[in-house]
Amino acid sequence: MTEHSKPLHAAISSIDPARLWLGDWWKEVDLPVDWSRLIPGGPLNVEVGFGEGEFLLAMAKLKPDQRFVGLEQYAAGYRKCLKKASSGNLANVLPMLGDAYILLTVAFEDATLESVTVNFPDPWPKKRHARRRLFTEEFFRIASRKLRPGGSLFLATDDSSYAGQAAGALAAVPLLVSEYPATPWLGESPHGISTRYEKKWLAEGRPLHYFVYKSVVQCRT
Repeated sequence: MTEHSKPLHAAISSIDPARLWLGDWWKEVDLPVDWSRLIPGGPLNVEVGFGEGEFLLAMAKLKPDQRFVGLEQYAAGYRKCLKKASSGNLANVLPMLGDAYILLTVAFEDATLESVTVNFPDPWPKKRHARRRLFTEEFFRIASRKLRPGGSLFLATDDSSYAGQAAGALAAVPLLVSEYPATPWLGESPHGISTRYEKKWLAEGRPLHYFVYKSVVQCRT
């Protein structure tokens, strides 16, 4: 069996190994994905834009009783994460390759996620790239629908302007409420895990911005 066809772990042996390597395996299954069949276990967490999977895999190791799904649009990072998860025998993690807006919308049932995390996405500061930004009211509304009541939205950015945009967009989504209303954001990670980039930026004295929001049930009058 070649590296390209090696299954990630036994729980997802039903996925065609070639499609798993390509990353578009989710196009071959019924949507929303039946996550209880692919990776049975505890609460389901999603990281959007996981890069090479450093944070995603660290969280999977830290919380083996929970499940972690990563969404990434770049194939090189996706495949590096896939190989690391396979070599680490992590049976509670599964990456997906594709557009975050699409995957978060179609691959998950509403009100099922324990958390959605977005760590240091590209701020795309130029106006012509605005449609590529993740910290938007549209994205936060999608996330709020997918989170279970009481589920958490975690955001992080090293760009102060982007942090301000995120705060404004979050304020427009009533189903998301800050866990720390006395401050617009935190200066330290709420996870207890720092990636190599975070450590580098902190050593340089660069201010980092972390958001922790909860999904709430909107009362009907």
